[in-house]
Amino acid sequence: MKKLRHKEIGGALGLLAGTTMGSGIGFLLSWHSYNLIVLVSLFGFIGLAAGRWAGPRIVFKEFP
Repeated sequence: MKKLRHKEIGGALGLLAGTTMGSGIGFLLSWHSYNLIVLVSLFGFIGLAAGRWAGPRIVFKEFP
């Protein structure tokens, strides 16, 4: 159960980081409307997948 919780937290943080990065890149490129929505969604999905993968492996290591 503990490992599943780490995946959920990792996924949430990954989604937050991915959408923030996508939004920042869209702002720097001065994109609007549909292009921006696609970019933020794409980065959000990538961040979600990366967070769910990295959550139990890297971020939340147990301390002895």
